[in-house]
Amino acid sequence: MTEDYHIDAELVQNICKNIADNVPVNTELPKNGLLHIDKLLPFICVYRYKDLDVYFSRLLKTQASYLIVEESIDISHLLEAIRLIVSEKFETFLILELWPDKEALKNQFQIYGPKDKSTETLNALKEGFSEIKKTLPIVTTKIIPTQFRHPKHLSPLSDISTTKKSGILIIGISVPVVYQNSETDELYSLFFRKFYTIFSETIKRAVYEFIRVQTTDAFENYLMLGKTHIDAVTISSDTKISEISERMSFLLRVTPVNSNEEWDKFEQNEYTVTPSFKYRLIAIDPELEKRKLFNIPIDLVEDPTIAFILRGKRLEIEKQLIMLEERGTDNFRFIGESLYGVIRKDVLVAAQHILKTYPAGEVIQGSKRFNSAEFAEHAQKEIDYYAQRFPEMDLGIEVRDDVAGIMVSKSKLLINNEMNLDAKRCDALIQHEVGTHILTYCNGKSQPLRQMYSGFEGYDQLQEGLAVIAEYLVGGLTVNRLRLLAGRVIAVNAMVGNASFIETFNLLRKSYAFPDRVAYYISMRVYRGGGLTKDAVYLAGLIDLMGYLKNGGKLEPLYTGKFNTTHIALVEELLYRDVLKQPILPSFLERNEVKERLKKLRKGMDIVDLVK
Repeated sequence: MTEDYHIDAELVQNICKNIADNVPVNTELPKNGLLHIDKLLPFICVYRYKDLDVYFSRLLKTQASYLIVEESIDISHLLEAIRLIVSEKFETFLILELWPDKEALKNQFQIYGPKDKSTETLNALKEGFSEIKKTLPIVTTKIIPTQFRHPKHLSPLSDISTTKKSGILIIGISVPVVYQNSETDELYSLFFRKFYTIFSETIKRAVYEFIRVQTTDAFENYLMLGKTHIDAVTISSDTKISEISERMSFLLRVTPVNSNEEWDKFEQNEYTVTPSFKYRLIAIDPELEKRKLFNIPIDLVEDPTIAFILRGKRLEIEKQLIMLEERGTDNFRFIGESLYGVIRKDVLVAAQHILKTYPAGEVIQGSKRFNSAEFAEHAQKEIDYYAQRFPEMDLGIEVRDDVAGIMVSKSKLLINNEMNLDAKRCDALIQHEVGTHILTYCNGKSQPLRQMYSGFEGYDQLQEGLAVIAEYLVGGLTVNRLRLLAGRVIAVNAMVGNASFIETFNLLRKSYAFPDRVAYYISMRVYRGGGLTKDAVYLAGLIDLMGYLKNGGKLEPLYTGKFNTTHIALVEELLYRDVLKQPILPSFLERNEVKERLKKLRKGMDIVDLVK
């Protein structure tokens, strides 16, 4: 066929200049085409279309380097110009030409490549695409050695003799359109999400094999071939989800405002009358918030990893909004169970083990104690340390009469003005609140994604596990603290088993020797709103983190922001891709005794030995 259109030479020159300067390229081409090059990479994915397939385009858009172009446009000069720029750093250049195959009976990925060459790249493609077979068994993959590596009705992007001289490898991939109904073109949305995630990973792994074998510029990890820069749709979606989450203030709206007054009544009635908890008025309309939530176009987020994170957070917010509507009813508890889960067997066993090993709390007498001003003085030193590392953040301490004990609000440490604590717990509490919660907030705030500081779905679990581990590492974790985490699990288990508030309260104080007021506050937290299983995740987070460290998991990435153990691999991927910046680490990790305790954790410890 005869190509009718050429790409303007000046446009090609500007594109090459940006690539050479390592400036991201996102250039619109004639007839609705698009060239995207995130950074200098030795490959590009090409899709030449007659009628643009929007969904197929989305597959290519998962990559850091792609060219989507109308088939009548001559792109040979553009590809050669890109290759010349890339060749200054890399010895070879890989072109993956991909096209959709909508034939109803052809459920096969057909990979067209050279015979007896680049077998690692071809095998990586075949192996990766075969993963789709686990979800859809009719899908097959086949490698076809041939010189013809392009759609039948088009000319080759370059003839084979030219590619050999230029150090170019072209691989053609015919992709079966199994993610759409062949008769109606209706998209199988849930399957398509899986499909494009597998597709995205497979291409990166194949390119990594090509680079590893063909060039000396080895990348440390295939994930480094992914996108670094975040597009406007992603930033907008991330921002809107974060704003809805912050506006909702879920925990604030499901926590009683009269817990202290109800304690006084409960005590006066000799623990026989169930407390009547009151809550803040809900200042948002959950229905309107849900409408806003689902108007956020997560389906247009090109990056599969970030789309997965945003989709998970949206599901969590949706359930929390429904819980606010159902506050005070049994439905509140049941929806909460679908969000936070019910008791895991290993967590319940660990809780019982802790309380059997330590059947009573520690009574500390005669030790030095700090009032709020003295504690604030010690905490200020740690705040000052991080203030130097995050000069743009508003770090500080507030001593107030409207907070219970010690808590963190974003980058502020809040201390109750009447607080009185054992001096030996001072450092542990500082590292729990400042060295974990404030530090992860500041690290997250320094990242391009707001979810990194507002928190991924279920982030509390890892946050609290990390904070308790900090207490252990600095030698300040106590029996009372460990018993409290275990007591919460026992209370949640009782509540899920349909025990009443009073039955759970009595179980804690009579069977497990918790002081009356402690048993009351544990029960209050578990029964608030109609029943909240969330308090069991704190011990679960500690158990999961101990297992993670024992299995060789890295501690450093966990300070990047606020996320759960299920997200660690995703965060590490975003760090590899330079989407996220490496985190500032806690100051206490430099202490010799901390390094020794960390070694013990990595060898594996019984949870009850954390306080020995």
